Amino acid sequence: MEQFRETLKKRTAEMGGINVIALLFIFVMGRYGLVVVGSSENISDYIHGFQIGIFLGVQIIMLLTIGKYRQAMKDSGKLKELYIKENDERAKLIRDKIGGAGFFLSMGIIAVAVITAGFFNETVFFTLSATLIFLGLVKLILKLYYTKKY
Repeated sequence: MEQFRETLKKRTAEMGGINVIALLFIFVMGRYGLVVVGSSENISDYIHGFQIGIFLGVQIIMLLTIGKYRQAMKDSGKLKELYIKENDERAKLIRDKIGGAGFFLSMGIIAVAVITAGFFNETVFFTLSATLIFLGLVKLILKLYYTKKY
């Protein structure tokens, strides 16, 4: 269990770093919002809000996960429960069936591309946003399907 506790400490530190980056992005974008070249003010505001929303969502998820990990590190019962949950064979099978790390990585890369495209071209931004939403829905549907199947 000590090895798992160290793993959680490392994850907490990594998530803290991601939180700082997200917070800096939210601050910079809130303070110095950029206008997309060749787009109307409404479209530019929508893109700006979408970009901030992605980082705000990431930050909220990271804070909740950090809180869960800290509670688990303080209580050995919760630590054991979290360890069992993370090493559950059924959950691993479902993650593998819905695409595993590759699917998650591709969604992350597309999310970064959406944020980047929002600074340059609204057509590319909306196309990548639709792709990201579609991938998220596919992942959700597959997760629901395989959860009921297994």
